[in-house]
Amino acid sequence: MTTSNNRTRCRPLQYSLKQPLAIACALMPLIGLPAFAVDASNDIEEVIVTASKRNQSLLDFSGSVSVITNFQNVKNIGDISSQVPGFNIVDAGPRNPTGLVIRGLRLDEVNANDLGGDGAVVSTYIDNIPLQGFFAPLSPGLKDLQQVEILRGPQSTLYGNSSIGGLIRYITNKPDLEKQSLTANAEISQTNYSDDLNYDTDLVVNTPLLNNTLGMRLLLSKTENQGFIDNPYWLSGPAEDTNDDKAKQARLSVLWHPTEEFSLGGSYHYQENNVTDRQATNESFTGDEYTATSRFEQPMNAELQLASVDAEYDFEWATLSASLSHYDYERDEIVDQTDYFIMIDEIYGPYYTTMDNMFAFNAAFVDVVKDSAELRLVSSDDQRLRWLVAAFYSRDDLDVIQGDFVPGFADFMDEDRPGDADFAVTQAELLSEYSTYAEVAYDIIPRWEVSAGLRYFRYDDELDVCYAAYPGLPEGYCEAGDDVSNNSLGKFSTRYKLTDQQSIYFTITEGYRRGGANILPLDSTAETFYEPDTAVNYELGYRSSLLDNRLTLNVAAYNVEWDNLQVRTTSSSSLPYFMNVGDARSTGVELESVFQLNSALSLRAGYSHVDAKITETVLFTDINGDDVFNGDPLPGSPRTEWNLALDYNQDIGSVVVDASIGSSYFGEVYTALNSGFRNYGKLDSFNIANLSAGVTLENWRLGTFINNVGNTRGITGTRSTEWYGERGRFEYVTRPRTVGLSVTYKY
Repeated sequence: MTTSNNRTRCRPLQYSLKQPLAIACALMPLIGLPAFAVDASNDIEEVIVTASKRNQSLLDFSGSVSVITNFQNVKNIGDISSQVPGFNIVDAGPRNPTGLVIRGLRLDEVNANDLGGDGAVVSTYIDNIPLQGFFAPLSPGLKDLQQVEILRGPQSTLYGNSSIGGLIRYITNKPDLEKQSLTANAEISQTNYSDDLNYDTDLVVNTPLLNNTLGMRLLLSKTENQGFIDNPYWLSGPAEDTNDDKAKQARLSVLWHPTEEFSLGGSYHYQENNVTDRQATNESFTGDEYTATSRFEQPMNAELQLASVDAEYDFEWATLSASLSHYDYERDEIVDQTDYFIMIDEIYGPYYTTMDNMFAFNAAFVDVVKDSAELRLVSSDDQRLRWLVAAFYSRDDLDVIQGDFVPGFADFMDEDRPGDADFAVTQAELLSEYSTYAEVAYDIIPRWEVSAGLRYFRYDDELDVCYAAYPGLPEGYCEAGDDVSNNSLGKFSTRYKLTDQQSIYFTITEGYRRGGANILPLDSTAETFYEPDTAVNYELGYRSSLLDNRLTLNVAAYNVEWDNLQVRTTSSSSLPYFMNVGDARSTGVELESVFQLNSALSLRAGYSHVDAKITETVLFTDINGDDVFNGDPLPGSPRTEWNLALDYNQDIGSVVVDASIGSSYFGEVYTALNSGFRNYGKLDSFNIANLSAGVTLENWRLGTFINNVGNTRGITGTRSTEWYGERGRFEYVTRPRTVGLSVTYKY
């Protein structure tokens, strides 16, 4: 399949809709995006979807899904989302977790996202390993992957909690038991406004070990991206290119297949991320597009370890699968809090600023350990009645320590402040999930399938929180609680094959996001625990492979009713907490297609339009609450997105030439529900265009690329002035134009 993150650049429509090129650019997104692979025979090769926990042809899948299989010049989750209609991200740069938004279902403000999550309405899996969503890890490195599947709409029957919006599943390459191989890649690039070069290297080794029954696969990867933001305001002196980021990744996979019926696989994944500072600037204060105003660097260091064991036995009439996984994520960071303390003094009167050259910081450490187990029995596909039954268990163990510190202030005020702490909090949480689920599909006639699913679950959430504020509560204060919830989720779908190449489907699916526990601010009357929220998705879709398998066209229209919403807000103590705020609705349409023009050229396109908004006014009397109003647009998601790409792949003599040109458009985004929220604003729309080309001769490929051809400064997130003032505000920005070369060797 020829897919990448490159899309044809079209002039914005506001220039002139009278020009034929502008009209063509407006219409071309209406013919979709990739869901199939391309081969040299002009046909579009069929793709298999695995996220349904059985292998299904895309034409046989009832639901909206995109499958990415080509990772040439795909560096991060943003490069994936720019190819998929209805899926976008809230990009806080490489330092903080990336917010995931499908079909506009997001309530979290678009803000700094320090110690935040991914929005927790989209489930993320690496193979069969569920990732945690509330203190989310950074996006996994996209190295040595078989494919990425993005399912839109609730997937709670199969995947349970936090799949209200949908599911992202990264499927890694497994060991090949028959042949030995080696792939080595090295890349060097230069980013505008940066003084140094970026580097990206990886090595993949695959080797059979025992008579085609035992094999091993090893990935080693290292990436260094140089900063492009300057900061003349550091207390230690002016600094250039402050936002460096580095990543290391290793994965070892082993597969044992002693008989045709039985297989046993295991993997260990390690990822380390080190970021020096935010990918954020303060143009309104400095007058420069790529200058920041913090007083010192704000580093983040993270370590993610994943381990899994998967066993499978084929009984012919059904397949029994067992999966065990372990997830361990550690993160520490430092944040400049000086401007927050200055604003506190402006509101309540001089206190901290009575000390000359006062500065403050927040230090935090998070450790999340998650253990999961699943047992699943799935019937064979070659029968009229198909079914699966499964049981799932997981246990999350969370520890958080954070505090604000004002160095030297304790001595200055002659107060008892251990370690110069102004505020400190610890959170220990233990969450257990017990679930059982089943799905059944039946062919009423060969072309007409109906299916239904049900999941029952129970959550047990135990919480202990301790905090201390100085000089007010030097002795500290602790709270504990235990919350138990249980519920069931259902699913119904029906699919009819109009022809062997065309099908229509209709689905009704329920989604669920568990409630949880807050680190309560001292001045809040909010509840210790917040309640679950739920969603029901109604979807009608059309899927086809036309013109002798040269054109695929996939269309989906949907309506999602989202109830008892969880919104993340901030108290007057600047601590985040969750509350429930009423109902919302999201309606929209998604189109995706790939057209094989001839043996060398293919055209890809995607388009989505979403109208996601609050449908119930809720007024709060709690001083920490934020009112919401009927009609408020949900934050973090543009109403309109499109992408367009032209890919070229052709044998010319003894070499293979490939190239891609493309563009992605992201519409305006609101940063909060309404102006009553602290970080409310509107981010402008922008286009990102990319180019790439390569020449392959035998085992070698030499490539070149230009990312962000137009050097667009897109703003992807903000921190407002309300609690941080003019100097403390900032804007997350896209990476400027980056030009690079790569060389790849395959054996």
